Amino acid sequence: MQRTRRTLLGVGAALVGTAGCLGVEGVEYPDAPEGADAPGDGDDPGGDPPEDGPPDDPPEQADGDPPTTNAALADATRAVVDDAVWFATEYPDAVATYRDAIADAVSTVRSVRRTVDEEAEITAEQVDAVAAAGETAADRAAEALEPHFSPGPRIRARIDRHVAVLREFAPRGDVDRALEELDRMRTDLASIGTSIYVEEEFSRNPIHNRLFRRLLAPLPPDDPERGRVTTGTLVELAVASRGFSTFAHRPYDRDGVDRDRIPRIYGDAFGPERQRELRARLGPIPRPEDRVEELFVAFADRPPLGNRRREAFEGWARELDGVPVHVQRYPDAETAQARLSAALDEGATEGRAPIDPEATLAGSDFGGNSSDDGNGSETDGGATPETDAGPTAWHRFYHREAEGERYGFDEHAGVQYGYVVRAGEFLLATGFSGDAWEERVGWHGRLRHGWVTGA
Repeated sequence: MQRTRRTLLGVGAALVGTAGCLGVEGVEYPDAPEGADAPGDGDDPGGDPPEDGPPDDPPEQADGDPPTTNAALADATRAVVDDAVWFATEYPDAVATYRDAIADAVSTVRSVRRTVDEEAEITAEQVDAVAAAGETAADRAAEALEPHFSPGPRIRARIDRHVAVLREFAPRGDVDRALEELDRMRTDLASIGTSIYVEEEFSRNPIHNRLFRRLLAPLPPDDPERGRVTTGTLVELAVASRGFSTFAHRPYDRDGVDRDRIPRIYGDAFGPERQRELRARLGPIPRPEDRVEELFVAFADRPPLGNRRREAFEGWARELDGVPVHVQRYPDAETAQARLSAALDEGATEGRAPIDPEATLAGSDFGGNSSDDGNGSETDGGATPETDAGPTAWHRFYHREAEGERYGFDEHAGVQYGYVVRAGEFLLATGFSGDAWEERVGWHGRLRHGWVTGA
């Protein structure tokens, strides 16, 4: 599906995140004025860093496969969930394999260096040995970390420049020069096997590899807004089914900026208490039976650097006021549909509507309903058929809260309004609040860059 992301970003400034992550403050009624700046680090949008990892291949669909409900959203969600689960489960072993591969290469270089020193001779076979050790390390590292990261080219670049020098001086019998280059090679390799290097270059806190890009609505690499979006967005990610949580955002320049200007974020990303609170707001939507994975994602503005010392953001993760998305994965689409039907039976719906800010502004209903189906005719509640082109239509769902202990600040049970949709084997929910849809102009706020609005 083709989307004009430039238009979306152009109208984004009018859509401030009026509803908090889980609260109901800042309600804007239809006749209330709007206006806010798009997120970013000050006036400098920044550039997008080199992307670590090969480009994402489009998902393949075999001939004869039945069409998937909301296929574009399902594909985008699957990419996000698969990568998030990899970080939660396979990342530690992958990093350990990478470090072992580097350590083995360093050991080979050290051994060859010792022999050359003892025998006062450097041979072509010894140069071949260190070259082969480097190549083996690159292969092992790539197998462990790709396609999430691309360690192979980094390792080969370091190996090749040292091997080139050794091949030049070994035939001349210049042992001193060979020993010097072997020392440099050993030090160079060892430097990329340290925990500090791994934490910076292959980080999972914050994540800033392809998963971060998948979490955001896609922008072409040459789009001038790309750097602004990636620099201005912070995502909290929790894989609740695996007991893992982390942040995803562009890292701050800790070498070039005064430490006191760097924001400090305390606490875990989307911690257990916030997960319980969101589940309560979702009411019947969470369906653990047969559920394979459960994720919580919150989109917030990345706190900018402070203009002066001690003026940077300092607070807890929940104070970032992110807009949450709840994701449940089931074994197949049929199971997901059954769970959605059961959830909807315990509440009520009022048509369907996109949660995309661009589509919302194009219509006339502040509740999010499209007023035109593209052919000049009225639609019922924005209930665009799921096979039509255009933004995904979500169920506008509401349910009554159970009385009692859900919220300490509530004296009475109320109604929670939100959006839920099935996409393939996934159930997604967002925008739940005690404020009705038509009384939340621009509730999307920071969610406008999320993958759920880009499919």
